[in-house]
Amino acid sequence: MVARPTQRAARAAPWALRFALLPLPMLILAALLRRYALMEVTPLFVVLAIAWALSILALVCGVMAFRSIWIDGTTGLRPALTGVLLAIVALALPAAIVFELVSLPRLSDLSTDGTDPPLFTAAPDTVTMRPLPDARDKTLQAEAYPDIVPRHYSLSPERVFQAIATLVEARGWVVTDQRAPDSDNEVGWIEAEAHTLGFALPVDIVLRVVEDDQGTLVDMRSASRIGAHDLGDNARRIRAFFVDLDAALQGVTETNDGTDADSDTDDPLPPLPVAPPPQP
Repeated sequence: MVARPTQRAARAAPWALRFALLPLPMLILAALLRRYALMEVTPLFVVLAIAWALSILALVCGVMAFRSIWIDGTTGLRPALTGVLLAIVALALPAAIVFELVSLPRLSDLSTDGTDPPLFTAAPDTVTMRPLPDARDKTLQAEAYPDIVPRHYSLSPERVFQAIATLVEARGWVVTDQRAPDSDNEVGWIEAEAHTLGFALPVDIVLRVVEDDQGTLVDMRSASRIGAHDLGDNARRIRAFFVDLDAALQGVTETNDGTDADSDTDDPLPPLPVAPPPQP
């Protein structure tokens, strides 16, 4: 009989799979624990760092295994490929974070009124004591988010405030302070605490309702408690809220006593401003 030499396996291949099997369960578990307030922010960041470090190790081992398979003819393609694919999935989130860090301005506090933003009263001191945006911050926000502007509705402040309160409750935001507008107070507000979608990081929100000669002006401010870069989260939150508020008040009319009345014609609300095309 002719003895056939046994084919060696790439040493890095099984390690690529071992390292890659840990990050995804860690990320999912951390997100669930944070969502149900069973994990603080600092341990969350530690778990994220470990999970992403393991993903990078899996990716490195996978590349080393591919090199050995290609050059030396070793086996282990399946575990190496599986490990690399799992690592890429786990690293998709930090890759998206890096992209937004580069493409979006370094802002963590957005308001539809940069000159006189709604003030926080119940938020932590780290938020309430923040200085007002300077000229640079205003310029960065205007260039990156030209559609983050006040909204005007031809309705009474009481009616607009009611719609805002309903939307805040529907979103599950925790109201921390509020004052409804009335005959004595032409300015009303709702302050609330929200959380980001992925890892439930805290966000402070305040909506201000001001009566003017033609109806009601609404301003919104959304501020991240953690980090100096919100990765566009606050802008997305403000946009989404105004889209829902527009829909809630679309076609609503009022009688002289302030109660709703049926309207045969649905006069459209002013659309959100469209970002200008980039200059060549």
